[in-house]
Amino acid sequence: MHKKILTFLILLAGLLIISGLIYDQKGSVKFINYAVAKSKTSKNKQLTKVPVFSPIYSPNSKYIVYVSSNDDGTEGRLYRRKASSTSKSKGTPITDDNGSSPTYSPDGTKIVYVNMGNDGRLYKKDASDKNDGEKINKVPSIDPTYSPDGKYIVYSNTDDEGRLYRKTVSDDDTDAGDAINDSGSHNAVYAPDGNKIYYLKVDDSKLYKKDADDDNDGHEVSGIKAYSFAISPSGKYIVYSNVNAEGKLYKRKLSGSGAGKAINKFTSNEPSYFPGGNKVIYSNGDNKLYLYSLKVN
Repeated sequence: MHKKILTFLILLAGLLIISGLIYDQKGSVKFINYAVAKSKTSKNKQLTKVPVFSPIYSPNSKYIVYVSSNDDGTEGRLYRRKASSTSKSKGTPITDDNGSSPTYSPDGTKIVYVNMGNDGRLYKKDASDKNDGEKINKVPSIDPTYSPDGKYIVYSNTDDEGRLYRKTVSDDDTDAGDAINDSGSHNAVYAPDGNKIYYLKVDDSKLYKKDADDDNDGHEVSGIKAYSFAISPSGKYIVYSNVNAEGKLYKRKLSGSGAGKAINKFTSNEPSYFPGGNKVIYSNGDNKLYLYSLKVN
């Protein structure tokens, strides 16, 4: 078993599922392989000696924000560390409540995340402070993402079978927004130009592409079944955790065909591109969920 496709199925059944990793009723992480594996290529670099979830770069590339692991294996508070740091420690906590699925605003001043201390509602906070911020919706949510212009948040509404919703970002508005597709979905990502949204369907783990402004499912992007994925800043490439290859990272042209090329040998989770586009960070499922970086040139 792996992460995202099972995330929705178990979440909707009422178990504790957060940010795409799988938990049983006792809060224990379930994963394919917990064996410690050392990198066989210099392209992979270990960044932490603590388990992390949902790592992302800040838009200015100075920081990495991620969700820490509690002692019982459940997701904990949001942490921030300098991207250039050589320390493998946790970094600095930036929330009080446990969180999930952080996403930066395009200008880097705000972070939206799922507040697990408030029943999975979306919260928005200043990126530089240590407060939880303010609630911006009233429904349980996962996988929020900003639009490139910073006007909207798209997320999966688990009160509505995981359909994608889009809402305007504002401090005084806590409505759910509007449904923009018809199927259980997760890991929504805007194309860099803001015209398209890519996402994974719950029922088949396949990648789909839709117009950002309509309310249809769009169409399948052939050749890709993924647990999670990231689109390069140029919009030219996709890196994804391949369902058909035990979660190893694969890369291909977004407009291409087939599975593409394997770029590492690990069970890998939630890749995130460096703003310069020449590397990704990910959580290494073969090494205790430690944070790793990987060159992708």
